Amino acid sequence: MGAPLQRKEPSMAPNATELQAINTAWQIAIQEILRMVIRDMYHAGGEANFKAHIKRIEEAAVDSIYTDLRLRESDEWTEVLVKERASNFVTTLLTSFTYDRA
Repeated sequence: MGAPLQRKEPSMAPNATELQAINTAWQIAIQEILRMVIRDMYHAGGEANFKAHIKRIEEAAVDSIYTDLRLRESDEWTEVLVKERASNFVTTLLTSFTYDRA
C-alpha cells in the first residue's frame, strides 16, 4: 500500500497584494454608493446647498469618530491612529464629491 493522498489546504491568509486589492475595492464601492446617495438627497437644492450639506456631513462624521468611536482591545496609540486615518478618509471622500450641474 502506498502513502495516503495528502490534500493541500489553501492558504487562509491572503497576501499583501490581495489585501490591498480588497481594500481598494471596498473604498471604491463605498465611495460610489455615497456619491449616489448624496447626489440624490442633496442635488435638488442647488450648488450652495449641496456644498453646505457636504460640509455638515463631514463635520458630523469627524466629530463622531473622535468622540464616539471606541476600539476594543487596542492601545491608545492605535486608537488615535485609526481615528486620524478615518477622519482623513472622511474629509478626502466628501471633498471629492462635486455638484453636477447636468
